[in-house]
Amino acid sequence: MKPSEARQGAGYWYPPSDEGGTGQAATGVDVLNALRAYRTVESGLRRRLSQRLNINETDLGALRHLLGVWQRDQGASPKDLALALGISSASTTLVIDRLERAGFIRRRRHPVDRRAVLLEPGDKATDDFRTAFDIEKRGVLAAADSLTSEETETVTRFLRSMEQAIADAVSQPDRTQEP
Repeated sequence: MKPSEARQGAGYWYPPSDEGGTGQAATGVDVLNALRAYRTVESGLRRRLSQRLNINETDLGALRHLLGVWQRDQGASPKDLALALGISSASTTLVIDRLERAGFIRRRRHPVDRRAVLLEPGDKATDDFRTAFDIEKRGVLAAADSLTSEETETVTRFLRSMEQAIADAVSQPDRTQEP
């Protein structure tokens, strides 16, 4: 690889910007690079929370999903959790076992279908987990609340279009496996 090609890769998927260097207005690439920088920092926060709670990142994602479900007063089944995490039922069982041993969740029988299992919050889910995420919640909510209504609409529209673009890309056939 030539040094010029490596330099072009410095922006990862997107070219590096001259943000702040030429006095030019920020571009779409600047927005994408800022989004990537946010994701990197947020990923580091998740790793730190995982370490603080003594669980792995998959378990953290499971807890985050389950707390959202419970907050909406909905039941959570192992199958729902597997679908949300995109993992197998065997892997889901391992996640549930770890979270139950750690006191974050409890299993209980479904009140109508005694063969089915529901997942409910354990003592640590409401205390330790929510305390750990309060750090993130405060700062993130403050940043979001500082936006004007016009900025909020613009950012929301942008993020939803990014979500759709990624969903569309994922649904496309994998072209890296060409014969």
